[in-house]
Amino acid sequence: MLQRLQGSPAVVAAAGFLIMMASGAVWGSFPLFLVEIEADTGWSKTTIAFGFTIFVLVGAVAAPVTGWLTDRYGSQPVLASLGLLFASGIGLASLSDHPSIFYLTFGALAGFGSQSCGSYTLFTIAGNWFKRPATAMAMMDSGSGIGTLLSLPVLRLIIEAHSWRVGYVALGLFALVVVLPLTALFMRLHPPGSTSPLRTAGETSTRSPLAAARAIAASPTLRWLAAVHVLAPLTFHAIASHQIAYLQGAGIAPDLAVLVVASTGFTFFAGRLAFGTLIDWRGVLDAGRVKAVAAFATLALLLALPTLSGGDAVLAFPVLFALGFCATNILFANAARQIIEPASFNAVFGAVRLLYGLGVALGPPVMAAMVESTGRYDLPLVLIGVVLLAHHAVFLMLARRRRG
Repeated sequence: MLQRLQGSPAVVAAAGFLIMMASGAVWGSFPLFLVEIEADTGWSKTTIAFGFTIFVLVGAVAAPVTGWLTDRYGSQPVLASLGLLFASGIGLASLSDHPSIFYLTFGALAGFGSQSCGSYTLFTIAGNWFKRPATAMAMMDSGSGIGTLLSLPVLRLIIEAHSWRVGYVALGLFALVVVLPLTALFMRLHPPGSTSPLRTAGETSTRSPLAAARAIAASPTLRWLAAVHVLAPLTFHAIASHQIAYLQGAGIAPDLAVLVVASTGFTFFAGRLAFGTLIDWRGVLDAGRVKAVAAFATLALLLALPTLSGGDAVLAFPVLFALGFCATNILFANAARQIIEPASFNAVFGAVRLLYGLGVALGPPVMAAMVESTGRYDLPLVLIGVVLLAHHAVFLMLARRRRG
């Protein structure tokens, strides 16, 4: 019975969806914890955001280590062990009475363990198990949106009744209950009895990361691909990490601000499903155009929000934000598959995913530093808009290209 379930693509997709729910609860709740930790401890936004930076950077550096370990010991025991580390780091963050403790627990431990539910793993599974990988990846990745939707109101209640520390304990227990058993049982990178198409094309797990770096440096197309993998997550996480703080600063009531951000969980869920279908149907270029228009509409709404009478306009934010940013991972993974040769895909895509982690890590502290130095959000948002324009222009150029 268990072997039949482990060989079922539908069960694997469902497990991936639930694992991404736990991941989305952790990533999506950081804006709430940013506000609450600042109010309780007096630490600056930059100080707290640096913990998130460590979380992301450690996770990015852990990616090639995880790949080597899964090749040597198998994906299920490795991902389950990382899931245990992920949950433990989150729970232990509740003990943080100094930023250094927060950096060690949430940043380093949970960051390393975050590879148990990383999008790169999902993309590998989607490509090896499913005939329509973009749709499959979108289905699994959309779980993170539901995780945000469900976790934010619950964590808000827990924090109001107790503290942010109890909130992190609850979040760690949730991650433990979901991620550990599901990764141990169902997260196989390839269907039973099969081999990866990338391996049959000549890829080996021992390909040098230095060789991948040289390949990127030697190819203008791969250099542009690497650049957008830094700039795109930087803009998204600069905005995402400050959603609650910005909305409250724009005059939105705290409870409504949390509700609006929580609702982005549902819109991201629906948006990822829609974009996965759109990519398989119309291709990366058309989907990228939809994303670009919505991203700039999101930025325009945020800039106009403080001047708009009443709070009704904020209700458009979850929809625009999702359409503009929810499909970045899916679009980039499929664009990379169009560009990178199969024989070198694992090595080169792994290298650009490291750069993606750098962009994620830079977003929150860069935004925090700009806000604290200017005392306002409008100028930082304009600067983010310039970066947004640059990376969408480059991405739409790349979406037209094919390997060879």
